[in-house]
This record gives sequence, C-alpha cells and structure tokens, in this order.
Amino acid sequence: MDEYDRELERLRKGSTVSNERRLNLFPQINEDFQRIQVIHNELVRMLKTEKSLTYSRVIELAGDMKKRSARLRTNLALPEPEDEVEVVAGTTTVDEKHVRDSLIQLHDVIVSFVGNPIFKNLALLDAKAVERASGDLRQIVRLSDNVKKSAEALSKTAKK
Repeated sequence: MDEYDRELERLRKGSTVSNERRLNLFPQINEDFQRIQVIHNELVRMLKTEKSLTYSRVIELAGDMKKRSARLRTNLALPEPEDEVEVVAGTTTVDEKHVRDSLIQLHDVIVSFVGNPIFKNLALLDAKAVERASGDLRQIVRLSDNVKKSAEALSKTAKK
C-alpha cells in the first residue's frame, strides 16, 4: 500500500466516523433546528405587536437561540464560511428601535437558514448551500448575542 492508498483509506474511515457521529447527533440536531424555528416564531409575534418588548423574554429567547445555533453549527460540522465579513461595531444608541431592527435582521437570516436546500433534500450536497448555511448560523449566533446584550442594557435602564 503506498502513501496515496493509505490517505484514501484514512479519509474513508474518517468520513464513516463522521457519518456515524452525525447519526448519533441527529435527535439533538433535529431538536435544535425545530427549536430555532419556534423561537423565531415567538420573536416575530413580539415584533408584530405595538406594545413594548418584554426585555426579560427577549433576553431568554436570544440566549436560547444563540446556544442552539452554536451547537447546531458544531454538530453539523459545517465549514467556516470563505467570505467572512467582519462587522465593525459602531456607537449605535441602544433603544427599543435598535433591538427591533436587530430582531428584523435576525428574522431575515433565520428565514434564509431554515429555507436552505440542504435541509429540504439531504441527498443534495451543494457547496454553495452548505457555505450559506454555515454563514447564516454564524450570523444567527452573532445577532442573537447582540440582541441579548442590547435587551439586557435596556432592561437595566428600565429598572432605574
């Protein structure tokens, strides 16, 4: 067996382990995927009302969204997105409008992620779709964290 054959065999065994691991993780992956959609629906309902946001609930939902998205990204073993766009944090005033705008951005990314073709046809392995899913999850984690931090700041100022 030459070096090339050994490398192919190593890759074959590695992919088998990865597929077995993925099968074992499927219940957790499915639960996280479903829960992300449930959280998304609740956040959308909160946005549709004219009432002020309930910051304690936004904090809870955004924290759960971040946790599940990060775990889903790890469990799906998605590659790092190639064209990573670094977002520079500005000195934006944190108010309810800012939180609502961030929730709308989060909504758009979740819709993109959930509608990704890789979740509709498991036999399809389109590199662009996989990269988009990875980028979407990364954005969901980042936006969820931003929403949570903004809601925490507003919650503290509301209590003063």
